Amino acid sequence: MLSHSSVGFIVLLAIVLSAPLLPAQEPAPPNFLFIAVDDLNAYNSVLGDHPNNFLRMVYKDPAVRQKVVERLTPNLKRFAGRALTFRNAYTPYPLCGPSRTALLTGVPPHVSGYYDHRKHFRHSASLAQTTTLPEYLKEQGYYTAGLGKIFHKGHSHLDREVFSDWPDRLFSWSDWVEVHAGTGATKAANVREKQKISKFWEPQGRSEFHYSRFGVTELPRELSNDYVNADFTGKLLIEGKASIVDMHGKKRTLQLPAEQPFFLACGFFAPHLPWVANQKYFDLFPESEMDIDRELLEWVLEDLKDLPNWSRNRTGPDNIFREMLAYGIEQVGPDGDLAAWREFFRSYLATIAYSDENIGHLLDLAAQSPRANNTIIILWSDHGYHIGDKAREGKITLWDAANHCNLMIFDPSRKGASSGQATEILASLQDLYPTVVSLAGLPRPDHVHGDDLTPLLENPALQWERPILNTFLEGNHAVRTDRYRYIRYRDGGEELYDLQEDPLEESNLAGQAKVTELQATLARQLDELLTRKSSRK
Repeated sequence: MLSHSSVGFIVLLAIVLSAPLLPAQEPAPPNFLFIAVDDLNAYNSVLGDHPNNFLRMVYKDPAVRQKVVERLTPNLKRFAGRALTFRNAYTPYPLCGPSRTALLTGVPPHVSGYYDHRKHFRHSASLAQTTTLPEYLKEQGYYTAGLGKIFHKGHSHLDREVFSDWPDRLFSWSDWVEVHAGTGATKAANVREKQKISKFWEPQGRSEFHYSRFGVTELPRELSNDYVNADFTGKLLIEGKASIVDMHGKKRTLQLPAEQPFFLACGFFAPHLPWVANQKYFDLFPESEMDIDRELLEWVLEDLKDLPNWSRNRTGPDNIFREMLAYGIEQVGPDGDLAAWREFFRSYLATIAYSDENIGHLLDLAAQSPRANNTIIILWSDHGYHIGDKAREGKITLWDAANHCNLMIFDPSRKGASSGQATEILASLQDLYPTVVSLAGLPRPDHVHGDDLTPLLENPALQWERPILNTFLEGNHAVRTDRYRYIRYRDGGEELYDLQEDPLEESNLAGQAKVTELQATLARQLDELLTRKSSRK
């Protein structure tokens, strides 16, 4: 005779077997934490060993250089230990506004004609109706929110008597918080910041140089804009709700919808100028370790002799770097140019280390989020930066140093993007719009340029040869391949570098008989990139 328990089991089994099969549950759409870092070049613990890194000239002793690199960005290095690092990521355009606009609209500058950021991109006829990445995600059911520098500016204002919605809050975001960003004191801190600005900063100089101040601040990092913005973003991820005082003195509270995927953006302004950080960050980079000497300066100036007219004009005596050197001599005598360069260089490194701690704070908080297992983190910088190489300070050139940027993607659902690997495959910030859309499982909008990087997140060892396009102003372009950089200017000038043999681009091969065929091939590749259509499947 069957026991009561046996009968119960048989009845239960019959019910289960007779029940209709339910369809497999669709996986929840991923969330995104989108972290932008302004003006961060390859001077960091992740890319510090890259062959094209000018740190090789500033710290010629490999042992010293390695120690400096380790001090720079330990938090970025820690993040690289679990993300996929794109060691050869490049910007579409080496200037903040056009780079970010290309990434977030999906339209490269040579197509849009958006070559500077003197006006909001929606005031440009070619981009006025363009659907941005966060706007598209919002249309597809995502909650989109952010603060800091994501587009060119994080706040709206009258610009030449025209209202400019710089963060695109009216179209792109479910919620946007207007805040200041950078190393300065947050509005809520209500403190007077004490700074000791370098004697090599010329306060009565050109407006651009006036903005380029550098030196030490006594403001605690925890009261700075970038830290407070990072802390708010992290707490929002952990608690689902957080408050912050915006730049207008108003308390803003954001809440992540429980049943809705999110795209949350946080933009760090540092290490953009001004380079002002606490003394402890300067102490990490003593000038005594640097090889910024007369020999290096002579090497830099010698490097300019084989340049065509267009690029040579950008290295002339009226650029900020040369102006700073001249002012250094005025201040302290014959070696004042080198002293100014060392202090300028040191200030940039100190601000990078400062920014790294703020980024690390956000990443640590994000890891504690209850939705961390379904949140993809994308960390990127908008372009590279020159600090004396090619006799330049800043970006806005077509050389590798101004275009080489940072890109790391952590995807907990993909082994290739969650196990600390790196890829040498060339990537562009232009690829991020189609990649995010793909990761979200959404159809790609027709207007979007760039390639989907998802296959590399699955398999970082994938073989993929692809050239990358860089643009600066109308008619000036560069193509970067695995081995070469070819530059063509609108006045007909050309540059060609073999980056395998010459990673710092010292020897311009353009016009030499031995590279005639190669130069023609690269020129054709450049033309193909310039005529390539959007929405490649």
